[in-house]
Amino acid sequence: KVIHKHENIMSQNPKVVIFNDTSTRYHHGCARVMRLLCAGLERHGLEIIASSPARHEWEKDAAFLAELARADIIVINGEGTLHHGKPAGEALLRVTQHPARGTTPFALINALYQDNPDSWNEMLQACALLSARDSESAAAMQAASGQDVRWLPDLSLSAPAEGREQARKGVIVGDSVKLSARKVLAMTAARFTDARFVPTKTLQSKIWNSAIMRGLLYRIYNGVFPLHTPPFLMPATEEAYLKEIAATHLHITGRFHAVCLSMLVETPFLALSSNASKIERLLTDAGLGKSRMADPARLKQASPEAPFSGDELTAIRAFRQMASERAEILFADIAALGGQS
Repeated sequence: KVIHKHENIMSQNPKVVIFNDTSTRYHHGCARVMRLLCAGLERHGLEIIASSPARHEWEKDAAFLAELARADIIVINGEGTLHHGKPAGEALLRVTQHPARGTTPFALINALYQDNPDSWNEMLQACALLSARDSESAAAMQAASGQDVRWLPDLSLSAPAEGREQARKGVIVGDSVKLSARKVLAMTAARFTDARFVPTKTLQSKIWNSAIMRGLLYRIYNGVFPLHTPPFLMPATEEAYLKEIAATHLHITGRFHAVCLSMLVETPFLALSSNASKIERLLTDAGLGKSRMADPARLKQASPEAPFSGDELTAIRAFRQMASERAEILFADIAALGGQS
């Protein structure tokens, strides 16, 4: 359902509606992106009056369309939705052609853009501001739209994290959007005596307090059925998840945001490819190359530690600083669409 914000009826600040609110997807990285996005918009004088959750059928939601008609600015949070011509991506872009939009300016931000049809070009051209989360996506969006397109690292990297100074031990193995990768990750976890399974997902139902239910979920979700499973943790909050990552020697994962948050707390990682080239693009832009990309053969030989080199740490810290600086410029430019300075 549409998420209505607590509007200050006396406020004269420009009103914003957000599309693709991924905080509803039970992912710590997505929740962090949305938290920082909302905080940045509000810090620059904008008032968020409603947001449409990821995968929400907004075109059928009369209440949301009414809020859309009241908006002064529309922000589309692209994240990892706009790739391979997926219907969910097209559904986001269709707002640019919807009558309820009127003449309200659009900002499409934080977007991966990969292998999309030419039929999307016109919808991109309708946006007043285009911002990608990697340089390759920015080039593709610029070619499709004929407009200048900026890029900055994913918003999850645009603010510091607490808790980096912790004693590290063991290995954390995460998850992937792809079942084949999850199987590989589960088999990798079985290789290490001190591995912990910590997916990016968080399920907060009390049922998962049961060790039996967690074990069953582990087996079904990963498509493996071992006699014993590694310790299975599902931190309830972004802060708790970051602390887990910060307290390990090595994070092995197939999730884009898990790599971002590892970079945030300077935890060495190895990554399996995802359902698009999002992780490879992230590492290339960060100056890390692809040396931390892994395949099943490499993970069969992986040691429990893969420390960052000095050059890697320097590159990661510069990348985070760039993310912070460019995010503030982005928020200011979005505010300018509504007449804010």
